[in-house]
Amino acid sequence: MGDHLSFSLAWPHRAPTRTALIDALGDSARYLMYAIREYPDGWGLAFRPADMVASVGQVNGDHWDDWLATECPALLIHGTQSDSLSAEHAKAMAARRPNTRLAELATGHTVHESDPVGFAAAVRTFLDPL
Repeated sequence: MGDHLSFSLAWPHRAPTRTALIDALGDSARYLMYAIREYPDGWGLAFRPADMVASVGQVNGDHWDDWLATECPALLIHGTQSDSLSAEHAKAMAARRPNTRLAELATGHTVHESDPVGFAAAVRTFLDPL
């Protein structure tokens, strides 16, 4: 899983201007706008991409015991076009854990960004009293 973020290792450590950094970040810049900082030696990110890649690599594994450890109400919002979570896995997560509601939206993995209205409606429906 960490491999899909390895592209971030090509991002510059520092750039001479904010604009130059944003240009170098390419399509990823829209996700990183709040992580851009000015440093004494130029503009950079508030984190090290190598740390991000290493961290994502650590989430690989079997986490069913953690997911099933509680029965408190949970909302699982799945972007049906996600390349990170399959429809089968999302359905299994909802079926195996009591009090879990699955909301499926026709988006990619970043549901809150791709369909903010649908995301808000799913959360609102989940939080509304029965």
